[in-house]
Amino acid sequence: MSAEANLQAADRVAAEDMLYSHMFHTGEGKIKAWALGVAIVLHIIVLAVNFPEFKSKIKQKRENVIVVKKYVPPPPKVERKIVKKKKFTRKVPIPDPTPDEPEPIREPEPEIEPEPLPPDVEFLIGVPEAPPASGPLLAGTGGVTLPERLEESYIKPEYPELARVARIEGRVILQAIILKDGTVGEVEVLNCNRPNMGFEESAIGAVQEWRYKPAMQGSRPVDVYFTVRVDFDLQ
Repeated sequence: MSAEANLQAADRVAAEDMLYSHMFHTGEGKIKAWALGVAIVLHIIVLAVNFPEFKSKIKQKRENVIVVKKYVPPPPKVERKIVKKKKFTRKVPIPDPTPDEPEPIREPEPEIEPEPLPPDVEFLIGVPEAPPASGPLLAGTGGVTLPERLEESYIKPEYPELARVARIEGRVILQAIILKDGTVGEVEVLNCNRPNMGFEESAIGAVQEWRYKPAMQGSRPVDVYFTVRVDFDLQ
């Protein structure tokens, strides 16, 4: 700044001081407040006009600000290891050059010829009879015929008194053994539609008195299991 400019600024400041002192000696509060505001505005104008270096210094300080950044180290380099795969070799068996020992030659055994039959032997033509069974057979199967009841031996079963009074009809199914002589052996109850009414006992007692034409297997009589049904009707 030049000397003339400094003198002008000093004159202005002195004039302002005289104005302030004159205003403050008047004793009026409003004038003092108004004078203070005018003085502040004049000071700002004087500084802006006569001291341009002040603005430039502020800008220069702002331009010379150094920004410090935190140092971040670069990521470490990762070395990749190359793993070589091992080649697996398969062992191939080497055949044995020596041949196997040949198997011994076996001569076929001579067939045994049957002895010739004498001329007086009789030949049987047809199916021979089966050996006799050790127990009763099942009638109607395996070439066994069914036994037939003789009508002259039929005895009607006695109707149980308890069932007669209660007006109840019944049916009993028995399994009987018909012997080869036509008589009845053991009898077993298979089913009864009205149990504990006396039908079973009455049916067994009557069937054991019956007689049969025996069952036949081929040309001989045999013992057989035979199913017998006995009905009890009120009529």
